[in-house]
Amino acid sequence: MDPTDTLDFNAFKVLCESLSGNAVRQLSKTKPVYVFGAGSFGRDVAKALKNSNFNLLGFIETNPRQKYIDNLPIFCWSDIPRTDLSAQLLVGIFNRDVPFDELKAYALKAGFNDIFMPWDIYNLFSGQLGWRYWLSKKDVLLGNVSSLQETYDLLSDDESKRTLLNICQFRLGLNDPYSSFKHQEKQYFNELTLASFTGLKCDYIDCGAYNGDTFLDASFCLDLNEAYLFEPDPVNFLELVRVVNSTKLRATCLPMAVSDRYQILSFSGAGEGGAISENGEAHIAAVSLDQMLPKSTVDFIKFDVEGAEVLALTGAQELIKRSRPVLVLSLYHRPNDLWEIPSLVARYCPNYKFYLRQHFNNSFDSVFYAVPQ
Repeated sequence: MDPTDTLDFNAFKVLCESLSGNAVRQLSKTKPVYVFGAGSFGRDVAKALKNSNFNLLGFIETNPRQKYIDNLPIFCWSDIPRTDLSAQLLVGIFNRDVPFDELKAYALKAGFNDIFMPWDIYNLFSGQLGWRYWLSKKDVLLGNVSSLQETYDLLSDDESKRTLLNICQFRLGLNDPYSSFKHQEKQYFNELTLASFTGLKCDYIDCGAYNGDTFLDASFCLDLNEAYLFEPDPVNFLELVRVVNSTKLRATCLPMAVSDRYQILSFSGAGEGGAISENGEAHIAAVSLDQMLPKSTVDFIKFDVEGAEVLALTGAQELIKRSRPVLVLSLYHRPNDLWEIPSLVARYCPNYKFYLRQHFNNSFDSVFYAVPQ
């Protein structure tokens, strides 16, 4: 099975069956360990290693900006003696900025061969690392092949089917080159979503409006009539208001999250990564779209709500059924998003076409598109 260009779900199913029951790759406690990357993920990996009594020598960064962090030294590649190149290297970088195949290439070029990627690390330390977007133990994907097939069967074009299988293989550690793949279509507003709006006004909802960037993108692509922009993070919300005030467009900025009902929730993080969290120190109001707009109709809804997409969809089902809008939904915040979001959308959206595209590195910014026919 070619992992980079396949439409054969049966072959993928056979591949998954061959992986089921395979032993998880283990770290050795007799060999020293380095962590490549001293950001938040890398520091949490280092903490898990220390808690488990591994021989952690320190961090490696390509361009270190300090000498120590968390009482551990930070080395550049040239600092590592040749005698240490047999050490285990854990890639402690997990974001969309640099493709994982490039990060692995840095390590191989430096002379390391015993390399653990983020999915290998998560298989070992998931309990200590907690929620990390789409990262999961391999058994989560391998145990939901039938649900993945339901998503596959919903998708309306070959490119979407190919994208689903490539994402799954990448997350299983079998398709490193796909980490650097990005579709050329513009995220959210592209030929999949815009065709039906030619010459028509559009009522638009942005759930997770951040700093107004997607609202501005929408204003360039759509003839906006009403716009409702939801953003719970206080810093982001102030910037959103500033951006809206700099335009002549009609938009209502709402400092709240969207969910399945009205409630007060804990919130943590900032910037693009702010999310609902049981341990969050801030508190925000959340509301369902069905409560907020009980009799309205809308034409386009974007959901990018940091893992709360299923709850947000549940709280918008009557609005969606009544309006039949174009829907665009982030599909990378949780491992289960690959099957739970498409299944829920299909329940609310008969006679729609469904598409999947990847818009950034490392399967971040993968988006599920639902377009009424």
